[in-house]
Amino acid sequence: MLRKNKKIFVTIIIAFTIIFTISIFEQIYYFDQKSIANIFEVDAVYYEDKKYVEITFDDKSQKSSSITLEILGMPKSYHKIFTKPSFIDRVNIDSIPQYGWKSMPVTFVVDHEDFGMIGIKMEIHPQNDPKKNVIFSRL
Repeated sequence: MLRKNKKIFVTIIIAFTIIFTISIFEQIYYFDQKSIANIFEVDAVYYEDKKYVEITFDDKSQKSSSITLEILGMPKSYHKIFTKPSFIDRVNIDSIPQYGWKSMPVTFVVDHEDFGMIGIKMEIHPQNDPKKNVIFSRL
Protein backbone atom coordinates (compact mmCIF):
# COMPACT_ATOMS: atom_id res chain seq x y z
CA MET A 1 0.00 0.00 0.00
CA LEU A 2 2.82 2.42 0.90
CA ARG A 3 4.63 1.54 -2.31
CA LYS A 4 1.50 2.27 -4.40
CA ASN A 5 1.07 5.69 -2.73
CA LYS A 6 4.72 6.47 -3.40
CA LYS A 7 4.27 5.71 -7.13
CA ILE A 8 1.19 7.91 -7.31
CA PHE A 9 3.03 10.72 -5.51
CA VAL A 10 6.03 10.45 -7.89
CA THR A 11 3.68 10.43 -10.91
CA ILE A 12 1.93 13.56 -9.67
CA ILE A 13 5.25 15.33 -9.08
CA ILE A 14 6.48 14.41 -12.58
CA ALA A 15 3.20 15.58 -14.16
CA PHE A 16 3.32 18.86 -12.23
CA THR A 17 6.96 19.41 -13.28
CA ILE A 18 6.12 18.82 -16.96
CA ILE A 19 3.12 21.17 -16.85
CA PHE A 20 5.14 23.85 -15.05
CA THR A 21 8.00 23.54 -17.57
CA ILE A 22 5.62 23.83 -20.53
CA SER A 23 3.92 26.91 -19.07
CA ILE A 24 7.28 28.62 -18.47
CA PHE A 25 8.40 27.72 -22.01
CA GLU A 26 5.21 29.20 -23.50
CA GLN A 27 5.62 32.44 -21.57
CA ILE A 28 9.19 32.85 -22.76
CA TYR A 29 8.63 31.94 -26.40
CA TYR A 30 5.00 32.93 -26.98
CA PHE A 31 4.74 35.54 -29.69
CA ASP A 32 1.75 37.82 -29.21
CA GLN A 33 0.80 39.27 -32.61
CA LYS A 34 -1.59 41.88 -31.16
CA SER A 35 0.95 43.26 -28.70
CA ILE A 36 3.56 43.49 -31.44
CA ALA A 37 1.07 45.15 -33.81
CA ASN A 38 0.38 47.81 -31.16
CA ILE A 39 4.09 48.62 -30.94
CA PHE A 40 5.02 48.71 -34.63
CA GLU A 41 3.14 50.90 -37.07
CA VAL A 42 4.07 50.27 -40.69
CA ASP A 43 2.62 51.23 -44.05
CA ALA A 44 3.58 51.22 -47.74
CA VAL A 45 1.48 53.52 -49.93
CA TYR A 46 1.86 53.86 -53.69
CA TYR A 47 1.26 57.35 -55.07
CA GLU A 48 0.58 56.70 -58.75
CA ASP A 49 0.64 60.39 -59.73
CA LYS A 50 4.08 60.83 -58.13
CA LYS A 51 5.39 57.36 -59.13
CA TYR A 52 6.75 56.39 -55.73
CA VAL A 53 5.99 54.23 -52.71
CA GLU A 54 6.12 55.93 -49.33
CA ILE A 55 7.15 53.47 -46.63
CA THR A 56 6.65 54.43 -43.01
CA PHE A 57 7.94 52.65 -39.93
CA ASP A 58 7.33 53.69 -36.33
CA ASP A 59 8.40 51.78 -33.23
CA LYS A 60 6.27 53.33 -30.50
CA SER A 61 8.45 51.72 -27.82
CA GLN A 62 11.58 53.39 -29.28
CA LYS A 63 13.55 50.18 -28.59
CA SER A 64 14.56 49.22 -32.15
CA SER A 65 18.27 49.56 -32.78
CA SER A 66 18.36 48.43 -36.41
CA ILE A 67 15.70 48.06 -39.10
CA THR A 68 16.46 46.49 -42.46
CA LEU A 69 13.93 47.46 -45.12
CA GLU A 70 13.60 45.45 -48.32
CA ILE A 71 11.23 45.57 -51.28
CA LEU A 72 11.32 42.25 -53.06
CA GLY A 73 10.23 41.45 -56.61
CA MET A 74 11.79 44.50 -58.20
CA PRO A 75 14.29 44.09 -61.08
CA LYS A 76 16.89 45.01 -58.44
CA SER A 77 15.64 44.45 -54.87
CA TYR A 78 15.62 47.56 -52.72
CA HIS A 79 17.61 47.23 -49.49
CA LYS A 80 18.28 49.89 -46.85
CA ILE A 81 19.27 49.80 -43.17
CA PHE A 82 17.99 52.34 -40.63
CA THR A 83 19.26 52.90 -37.09
CA LYS A 84 16.43 55.14 -35.90
CA PRO A 85 13.19 53.63 -34.52
CA SER A 86 11.03 55.75 -36.87
CA PHE A 87 11.50 56.70 -40.51
CA ILE A 88 9.79 57.53 -43.79
CA ASP A 89 11.40 56.37 -47.03
CA ARG A 90 10.33 57.01 -50.62
CA VAL A 91 11.16 54.57 -53.39
CA ASN A 92 10.57 55.36 -57.05
CA ILE A 93 8.38 52.80 -58.81
CA ASP A 94 7.18 53.70 -62.30
CA SER A 95 4.08 51.53 -62.43
CA ILE A 96 2.01 48.89 -60.71
CA PRO A 97 3.69 45.48 -61.12
CA GLN A 98 2.32 43.22 -63.84
CA TYR A 99 1.22 40.62 -61.28
CA GLY A 100 0.00 43.11 -58.69
CA TRP A 101 1.44 44.33 -55.42
CA LYS A 102 1.49 40.82 -53.90
CA SER A 103 4.45 40.11 -56.18
CA MET A 104 6.39 42.98 -54.55
CA PRO A 105 6.23 42.58 -50.74
CA VAL A 106 7.80 45.03 -48.33
CA THR A 107 9.73 43.38 -45.50
CA PHE A 108 11.39 44.66 -42.36
CA VAL A 109 13.86 42.85 -40.12
CA VAL A 110 13.85 44.61 -36.77
CA ASP A 111 16.38 44.19 -33.97
CA HIS A 112 14.31 45.07 -30.89
CA GLU A 113 15.57 45.36 -27.31
CA ASP A 114 12.66 43.40 -25.77
CA PHE A 115 11.58 41.02 -28.57
CA GLY A 116 14.85 40.21 -30.30
CA MET A 117 14.71 39.82 -34.08
CA ILE A 118 11.26 40.48 -35.53
CA GLY A 119 10.16 40.01 -39.13
CA ILE A 120 7.43 42.18 -40.61
CA LYS A 121 5.91 41.62 -44.05
CA MET A 122 3.29 43.70 -45.80
CA GLU A 123 1.86 44.51 -49.19
CA ILE A 124 2.06 47.88 -50.91
CA HIS A 125 -1.34 49.44 -51.50
CA PRO A 126 -2.53 52.36 -53.66
CA GLN A 127 -3.13 55.70 -51.98
CA ASN A 128 -6.92 55.40 -51.76
CA ASP A 129 -7.06 51.69 -50.84
CA PRO A 130 -7.00 50.37 -47.27
CA LYS A 131 -3.86 48.83 -45.83
CA LYS A 132 -3.57 45.06 -46.30
CA ASN A 133 -2.69 42.58 -43.56
CA VAL A 134 0.64 42.97 -41.84
CA ILE A 135 2.39 39.74 -40.82
CA PHE A 136 4.69 39.68 -37.78
CA SER A 137 7.03 36.80 -36.96
CA ARG A 138 9.88 36.03 -34.60
CA LEU A 139 13.16 35.37 -36.40
